[in-house]
Amino acid sequence: METRRGTKRGSGVRNFKSGLSLWLILWLVVVKPGGVSPCPRLCVCYPTPMTVSCQSQNLTMVPAGVPYDSQRVFLQNNRITELRADSFGFETQVLWLYGNNITWIEAGAFSNLRILEELDLGDNPSLRHLEGGAFRGLEKLQSLHMHRCKLATLPHDIFHKLYSLQFLYLQENQLHFLQDDLFSDLVNLTHLFLHGNRIRALSENVFRGLVNLDRLLLHENRIKQVNRRAFRDLGRLTILYLFNNSLAELPGQAMRDVQDIQFLRLNSNPWSCGCEARPLWEWFRKARISSSEVVCTSPTQRRGQDLRFLRELDFAPCPLPDPGSLTGSTTTTFSTKTRWWFSKHKPASSSKSSFQKTSDNAKTFPFPVGKPQYGPKLAPDTLPVKYELSEAEAALPKLDPEEYWANYGNEDSSIRCFELECPPNYDGAAFPSSSSFSITPSTLRLLAASIAAFSLQLLLS
Repeated sequence: METRRGTKRGSGVRNFKSGLSLWLILWLVVVKPGGVSPCPRLCVCYPTPMTVSCQSQNLTMVPAGVPYDSQRVFLQNNRITELRADSFGFETQVLWLYGNNITWIEAGAFSNLRILEELDLGDNPSLRHLEGGAFRGLEKLQSLHMHRCKLATLPHDIFHKLYSLQFLYLQENQLHFLQDDLFSDLVNLTHLFLHGNRIRALSENVFRGLVNLDRLLLHENRIKQVNRRAFRDLGRLTILYLFNNSLAELPGQAMRDVQDIQFLRLNSNPWSCGCEARPLWEWFRKARISSSEVVCTSPTQRRGQDLRFLRELDFAPCPLPDPGSLTGSTTTTFSTKTRWWFSKHKPASSSKSSFQKTSDNAKTFPFPVGKPQYGPKLAPDTLPVKYELSEAEAALPKLDPEEYWANYGNEDSSIRCFELECPPNYDGAAFPSSSSFSITPSTLRLLAASIAAFSLQLLLS
């Protein structure tokens, strides 16, 4: 009896264990725990947040099997060459593709990534061209990296509808031209990095729409010209870097449009500190900012000086800025102090009393007393030694006599020159002074008669 009972008990235990094992296998296969997703081959996956890391695996294409609900996908430092519309069968918030061999991005390649916030395509030196619509559908994208890709051009609609973009990295490419309205949809952009390119000019509408831009980095380009309205939408800009360019001039109006600027870097440019620099100099007088030095390279007499610290007298001979000029150039309407521009260059030994008038001297002064006599224009090399034109002054727009005298008399004649700096014949008809009246005998007789008549009238009254 005992033997028979033990045999039944052992058989029941074995049946129970086998049934339990089968149940566990079925549970693991059919009812596996939630939250466990497969991971692509050669990748490492981490939960919370779901991260798929496949960097540095010599991948030539985006791997299949990336969990659909991934939040971060790292594919950097591989050998991926193309991105197509069917390359991404998942959603993610962060996608890193830098350091690959990407040569082509199909239009709409990222259209499935509707929740993507950060896309890094930097350091793809073979990505020299982008199709329009390459970033279509990325309306939640906040950060886009395309640095060091050797991009030469950008399609006009490349940033179309990227309304959420805040950071755009385009530095160290080969961009030589920026189209008008290229950034017009980027109304929330705060950081724009364009340094290390080959940009030559900034047009009127190049930054239109960037109403929230905080910092603009344009250093180490080849910029020679800035339109006076190029910064008109950048009212919130606080940081502007323009150093290491080819700028000789920067319109004062362009700087007045960036009223919130705090940090300005203009060093390492070939600044010309002739008349064309006056608008920028005047802006510096009112601005309260942190600025780099602005070292003059021309004219010769100002080489090495800092434009910010020049005196008003240094700009006395300058024409006024032309409000209609888009580049900040000058017109032929002269300021009042222009009449005495030559007084700074007059030899120290000469004065009003010791100056000897000659025919050569008369040619030096463009403001003869009385009716002007129009003669042939003098070339700079024919001027007398009393004044030598600098390179910057010789390059200024030539002034026709009729143009000057058409504006003559509009200046404020109450401003006088200092005695030792006045030109010869200064006390003429145009600006009479007390020394131009002489006392003659007839004048004395007339004065005596007037006094006598006045005295007689007082006695009779």
